Amino acid sequence: MRKFDYQHLPHALLEGKVGDALMRLHEDKGRLEALEQLHPELLDARQARTLADSTEASTRIEGLYVDSARIHELVQTALQDPVADDSPEAAAEQPYHDELEGQVAGYAQALRLIREEGDALDLSTASILKLYETLFGYRNLGRKSRYRKKDYLYVQVDGHPQAMPVSPITAFETPLVLGGACDSLAESFDADSGNPLALAAMFTIDFLCIRPFDEGNGRVARLFADLMLEKAGMHIGRYLSVDKRIEESGMAYYDALNACVDGWDTCANDYAPYAQYWFEMLHLAHQELFAAVDLELRAGNSKAEHVRLLAAQATRPIGKREILEKLGNVSEATVEAVLGEMVKQGELEKVGSGRATKYLPVG
Repeated sequence: MRKFDYQHLPHALLEGKVGDALMRLHEDKGRLEALEQLHPELLDARQARTLADSTEASTRIEGLYVDSARIHELVQTALQDPVADDSPEAAAEQPYHDELEGQVAGYAQALRLIREEGDALDLSTASILKLYETLFGYRNLGRKSRYRKKDYLYVQVDGHPQAMPVSPITAFETPLVLGGACDSLAESFDADSGNPLALAAMFTIDFLCIRPFDEGNGRVARLFADLMLEKAGMHIGRYLSVDKRIEESGMAYYDALNACVDGWDTCANDYAPYAQYWFEMLHLAHQELFAAVDLELRAGNSKAEHVRLLAAQATRPIGKREILEKLGNVSEATVEAVLGEMVKQGELEKVGSGRATKYLPVG
């Protein structure tokens, strides 16, 4: 049976390009901590929209599609009235049109659980099951085991067109293997014997190779990684969607995951490809957040000026949704009004039409 030892990290995660990316993240963490002290109001204003953006992006990463406006409606409803239990009566009362909408709401609730009760969630199978149950909280899960019922030699990683080879862990062994991984992970976190960000990258690979559930593994893996970031004191996911960065990277996410599984069953796999990818995504998210906050500070209290500056400084066509995400505390009506005025004044050129409409500075 596969054994885990997170007390001793592979040198490849701490040296070379991966190590450099890790060092940049620690610098980002310190800068974000300073912003949390100096400008908490600017960061807090971003949290609700970031949660909705993360929910939408995670849904699309899995190749699942719900209209963007509908996703934001579902998130708002889910956060106002979360599912209290998994009884048939409670599930029947939820305002979802279908199962996919229920999963959208469940992901939003799981993110909220991490933000509000993350300190009470330890790095255990119990917390993983809690996230899974929250993701699928619209269902009547009953008292049956949550773990997968099937055995896999090759699995279809959610959203990826190619099967991913894993060790032949049987469904019967799954709880034992996952429990061993969580025990080693918690010990390393508690002993502060390994870099928490490197541990999170490693555990994501191990979790997806174990594949503890018949569905939802990719989303639960990202949720648990988000919990590990919170426990490591890295709060970027509160203020800017890391899932959105992953979605925008296209197949690079799945390519990085698949590059790490060869030899996993004999502990001979390489974790570096995914670690480097993930560290770079986190760094990109920090840089975008810092730029957005800097813009807000320079623009003062005028939300319209925030929009104007961001649009005027764009180096590529920028859309309304992107502006809303980057600024966080500006209403859609304000964005539309400012963009319309800038087009009228000849400051912006309109590119595309409908939902694909974007804007580019003139000259």
